[in-house]
Amino acid sequence: HQHERDAINYLTGRIPELRSKHSPSGSAWTSAMYKIVRELDESAEFRDILAAKPEKLEAEPLADSAPLDRSPSRPTSAHRLRPGDIDVIGAMGDSLTAANGALATSILGLLTEYRGYAWSIGGQVSLSKHTTIANVLRHQNSNLYGHSTGSGKVSSSNSVLNVAEPGKVASDMPGQAKELVRRLQSDSNVNFNKDWKLITLFIGGNDVCDYCKDKNEFSADNYIRYIREALDYLHANVPRAFVNVAEVLDVSLVKDLKDGSSICRVLQGSFLCKCGAMPENEAEEREIQAIIGEYQARLRQLVDSGRYDTREDFTVVTQPFFRNSKPPKINGKYDQSYFAPDCFHFSRKGHDESAKALWNNMIEPVGQKSTSWTPNGPFKCPTSARPYLSTRKN
Repeated sequence: HQHERDAINYLTGRIPELRSKHSPSGSAWTSAMYKIVRELDESAEFRDILAAKPEKLEAEPLADSAPLDRSPSRPTSAHRLRPGDIDVIGAMGDSLTAANGALATSILGLLTEYRGYAWSIGGQVSLSKHTTIANVLRHQNSNLYGHSTGSGKVSSSNSVLNVAEPGKVASDMPGQAKELVRRLQSDSNVNFNKDWKLITLFIGGNDVCDYCKDKNEFSADNYIRYIREALDYLHANVPRAFVNVAEVLDVSLVKDLKDGSSICRVLQGSFLCKCGAMPENEAEEREIQAIIGEYQARLRQLVDSGRYDTREDFTVVTQPFFRNSKPPKINGKYDQSYFAPDCFHFSRKGHDESAKALWNNMIEPVGQKSTSWTPNGPFKCPTSARPYLSTRKN
């Protein structure tokens, strides 16, 4: 296609120059991406190329689920919590929770944080139009508070209790935990002591992407140390909370995704997740797979230790649906409609499926949770026999 050839030729010529200028390194890769894309945005030539063939990725929304009953009286145990009992929702993480590029029609759209469509906390539209955890919960409790809307930075008022920021890594999670607690305590819409809170923490993609550059800083020991510090802070300071910790996504998928898109090959090979997208050899590829597996295993060990089950009104549950998740294939290639134009961030469709998979994990018993997406699969609901969000104790 001439449109794609023109875009590739332009990117191939400009990105090496811009990469040299901005010198991305360590966890600064996202910052470098922003600077490069902003410069591309200033190019009238590149805007004209992209405008020649806009591509909008649409989600296939789920139908409304059956009502998810609220308990007759407000529960006192995190292990007797029905979905309708959740009053407040919050989220921590990186650009995958800030929803960068969720509605992007070109790489320029990657700069926009479409927080209203974020899989774990977005609330821009109703459940019938887009699946998010917040939308599922709002189906029963219309007074749910904390969901993000629209687009904007973490400092924007519409981010509400979504404290995720692009480019963040595990070492940023203790700070995000403190910011989330500050918002919970200072917001008059939150009854801090009585409201039940659902918090979803998802981090690690950028850590894996930076691992090749600094194996000590992004070691599994450091990764889990920072996660533990963040969870310890929430445990010590937040009453009535159910905390989801989603396992890190296998970013090595980028290696296969980029092969289906010339633009992705240029972007990933130049400055995005080169560690995952273009390992230098098979040994490095095996090492990346190993660190992803170690991150995931250490999360499970931490949560399964019972460290956060010392109070009835607080629990942490590992949700493993990303562990083996891969998008379906079309004609032998991964379906890129689940991803933004950089083949790294989620499209609206990707957010939709991630939300459904997280929701199903929340319902599935511990030890029997799905470890992968099931695109267009069943949407699970509590039953009279198991009406509660699943924990290690129920």
